[in-house]
Amino acid sequence: MLLSYFVGMKYLKVTSLFFLIFSLLQIVSCNNKERVETAEKPTADAVSSYMQKMKDASFGDIACLNYANKAIEIEKKTNPNSKRIEEILGHKIYLFGNLKQLDSAINSSKELLQLTVKNKDSAAIGDNYSRLAYYYGLNYEKDSAFLSYERSKQIHINLGDSAKIGENLAQMAIIQSDLGDYSGSDNTAVQALKYLNKNNDIYLNAIYNCLAISSRKQKDFHEAIYWYDKAISISTNDLSKVTCKNNKANAFRDLKEYDKSIALLSEILNDTILINNPKTEARIIDNLAFTKWSANKNAAVLPDLLKALSIRLNENDLFGLIASYAHLSDYYKEKNPNTALEYATKMYKQATDQKSPQDQLEALEKLIEFDTSNMAKAYYIRYVKLNDSINEAEQKALNKFAKVRYDTEKNREENLQLKIIASEKQLELEKEKTTKIIAGVFGSSVILGLLIFVYYRKQKHHQEKRAEVYKTETRISKKIHDEVANNVVNIMNKVQYTENPKNELLDDLEKVYLLTRNISHENNFIETGAKFEYFLKTMLTSFNTDKTTVILKDIHKVALAEINKEKQIELYRILQEFMVNMRKHSEASLVAITFQNIKNQYTINYSDNGIGLNLETLTFKNGLSNVETRIKSINGTITFDTALNNGFKAFISFKN
Repeated sequence: MLLSYFVGMKYLKVTSLFFLIFSLLQIVSCNNKERVETAEKPTADAVSSYMQKMKDASFGDIACLNYANKAIEIEKKTNPNSKRIEEILGHKIYLFGNLKQLDSAINSSKELLQLTVKNKDSAAIGDNYSRLAYYYGLNYEKDSAFLSYERSKQIHINLGDSAKIGENLAQMAIIQSDLGDYSGSDNTAVQALKYLNKNNDIYLNAIYNCLAISSRKQKDFHEAIYWYDKAISISTNDLSKVTCKNNKANAFRDLKEYDKSIALLSEILNDTILINNPKTEARIIDNLAFTKWSANKNAAVLPDLLKALSIRLNENDLFGLIASYAHLSDYYKEKNPNTALEYATKMYKQATDQKSPQDQLEALEKLIEFDTSNMAKAYYIRYVKLNDSINEAEQKALNKFAKVRYDTEKNREENLQLKIIASEKQLELEKEKTTKIIAGVFGSSVILGLLIFVYYRKQKHHQEKRAEVYKTETRISKKIHDEVANNVVNIMNKVQYTENPKNELLDDLEKVYLLTRNISHENNFIETGAKFEYFLKTMLTSFNTDKTTVILKDIHKVALAEINKEKQIELYRILQEFMVNMRKHSEASLVAITFQNIKNQYTINYSDNGIGLNLETLTFKNGLSNVETRIKSINGTITFDTALNNGFKAFISFKN
C-alpha cells in the first residue's frame, strides 16, 4: 500500500508537471499569436493614438514626425483611400517646415497635391498648390513658387473664390518685387486689390507693404511712405502696425529726414507690445540708434547698438544679427577699422549661413573696403562671382515665370455689358442722338487728320523726317477712311433706313469708339522731361493682354528723364512702332525689353517670341520702314535679328 501510495504520488507529480508545461506553452503560443496578429492587423485606434501624439508639441518636432510616419504607414496599409492620410501628410509638412527640412516639406506637399488631384477635390488642389508655393519660396525657388501660386489662382478663379485669388496675387507680387520686376509687381499688386476687401486686412497689409518696398528699392521714398501709411491705416494687428511704422521710419532716414525718423522710432519704442516681442524691440532699438548716428556721427549710440545685438543673440534672431553686424561695422568704420572689419566678417558669415545673397554682397563690399590685407582681392572676386550669379538666377527666374499671362482687362466685357444694360432705359434718347454722335466722331477724326497735316508742313528742315511724317499722316488717313468712315456710314444707314435693335447699334458705336481710340493712342502727345519714364512705361505695359506678357528690365535704372527731349520722343515712337507691329503681326506671347546706360551710351534690347520676319523684306513690311529713319535722326544705330518662326529682336544704341 505504501509502495502504491508513493507510486501514485509520483505519477500524480509527473502528470501535474506535464500539464503545467503544456499550459505554459499554450500561453506563450497565444501571446505570440496575438502579437503577430496585432502586427499584421493594426487597429484604427492605433492610428488615432499616433495622430494624437503627432499633434502634441510637448513631444518635440522629431518625435511628432516619427508618430506621423507610423500613423501614415498603418493607414496606407489598412485604409489607403482614407481622408486621414491627407490630414497626416499636412501635419508632416508642417513639422518638416519647423525642422527646416524644406526639401522634405516640398516632396510631401507634392504627394499631398497628387492625392487631392486623384480625389478631384478642386478647392483642396488650389490650397495645396498655394502650400507648395509657400515652401518653394522658403527654399529660394522663387520661379517654382510663382508658377504654383499662378496655378492656385487659376483654380480659385474657376471656383469664384475672390479672397483666395487676391491672396495668391499678393504672393506673386511679392516674388516679382524680390526679383526686381517692380513694374510687374505693381501691376500684379493692383490686380490683387480688386479681389480683396477689408476683411482680408492681413493680405491688404502685405500688398501695401510690397508696393512700399518696391517704391523704396526704386528710390521713390515719398511713394514708399504713402503706401506704408496705407498699410498702417488698415492694419488690425498691433505687431504688424509696428513693423510698418518701423519701415516708414527707415524711408524717412533714406530721405535724410532724420528728425521724423527718430520721432517715429521713439514713439514705437514706448509701445507696450514690445514687452512680449523682444525681436521687434531689438529691431527698433537698433534702427533708432543707427538713425541717430546717421544724423550725428558723434552721437553716443554704441550702448544701444550693443543692447540690440545682445537681445538678438539671446533670441537667436539670425536675420536680425545680420542688421546688427552691418550697423556696428558702419559705426566703427572711422573710429576703429579693425573692429569694423571684425563685424563685417561676422555679417558675411551670418548672411552666408542664412543664404541671403543680397546681405552677402553688402558684407563683401564692407570687407573689400576695410580689409587692407591680400584678402581684399579674394573678397572682390567672390563679390563679382556672387553678383553675376544673383543676376543670372534672377534672369532665369524672370524668364520662367514671364510666360504666365497677366489678366489686365479681366472685367472689360463685364463692364461693357453693364453699360449696355443701363442704356436700355434710354433707348429712344440714344436713337435721337445717334446722328450727332456720329457727326462728332467723324469731325474729331477729320480734325485729327488736319492737325497731323499741319505738323507735317512744319517739318521741312529735315527731308527724311518730313517723309516719315507724311507716311504717318497717310497711314492715319487711310485708317480713318477704311476703318472709321465706312463704319460711320453703315451706322448712319442703319439709323436712317432700318429699325435695328438697340444692342446692335450700341455694338456698332462701340466698335467705332475703339477704332478711334486706337488711332489716338498710336499718335498721342508724348510727355517729355522728368515724367518721360513713367509715360513710356505706361505705354509699353498697356500692351499686356491675356495673350501677351510684356517684361521691362531695369527701366528705372537708366535715368531716362535725363535724355534730350527730341531723343525721348524718337525713342518713344520707335518702341511704340515695335509694340504695334508685335500686336498686329507677330503673334508673340512674350515681349522683353531691357534698358542699359553705360557712360551715357543708351542701349535698348527688344525681343519677342513671335513668328519673326524675313530679313530681306524687313524694310518693306509691318510698318518698320520708318524706324531706321528715326534712329538716324538722333545719330543712333539699330540692328535686327529675326527669321521666320524664330522671333524678332532689335538692338538700339545712341549717345545722349
